[in-house]
Amino acid sequence: MRGVARGAGAVVKSPIGFARGLSYVLRGMRFVYLQHPKLARYWVFPILITVLALGAVFYGAGSYYDDLGGAVWSLFPESWNDVTGWVGGLLSALRWLIELIAGVLITLLGLVLVLVLSSVVAAPFNDALSEAVERILTGESAPPFSLRRMVADIARTIRLELLKVLVYLAVVGPMFLASFIIPGVGQVISLVGFALTAVYLGIDYVDWPAARRNWSVSDRVAFTRRQLPAVAGFGTGVWLLLFIPLVNLLFMPAAVAGGTILFLALQTPPPTRES
Repeated sequence: MRGVARGAGAVVKSPIGFARGLSYVLRGMRFVYLQHPKLARYWVFPILITVLALGAVFYGAGSYYDDLGGAVWSLFPESWNDVTGWVGGLLSALRWLIELIAGVLITLLGLVLVLVLSSVVAAPFNDALSEAVERILTGESAPPFSLRRMVADIARTIRLELLKVLVYLAVVGPMFLASFIIPGVGQVISLVGFALTAVYLGIDYVDWPAARRNWSVSDRVAFTRRQLPAVAGFGTGVWLLLFIPLVNLLFMPAAVAGGTILFLALQTPPPTRES
């Protein structure tokens, strides 16, 4: 299956929209955890990576939110610390709110870092899982083992993941910083950042089959533009999984499988078998 040259020009706009795109996260979860448990050999290691990374995120948020909140509070007049009475109570509540927001921001930033870093480390495993899912769905036999091909595949997947991470951080990073600097636009920036993150996640996890087909960057951009509702819906589903306790530990294999299933569903003609 590697090296199949089939560009985005072979893909027409699909009736799969935003709402149906959301459902492919659950399809991926059902596929890897219920229908094909033998795929565990591909996803056990990435889940361990995710568990450790998420543990570090929540530990960091719990340990440093008050330090960040205190740093932000230090920007206000020092005399506020000596105010008493009901005004002092309001100022204390304001400081508590600032610390709470700092904790939420640390957690959100940590979750984004988990997404981008764990996806790089787990890239070879996710590529192998995506290929196994596609093999099950299409019935195609696996290519013969080649050490040279395996090394080339690992290098390619890590290189692509690093590139996508750098592009994402180059766009979202300045927006995140601007939310602290520019008054009154934090909410707008947060909404835009959420939308960009959802699209990024959709592209990231639908991209594995496209990479195996050696699609060019222009092919992938054309595919994303044509299938944007489905890709954004799927990415939103992945993003929401991160906020469900315990379920968020299982998001990556489900996202890889769901993205692969969605990619095949968006092809013309559709795959002969789909679970």
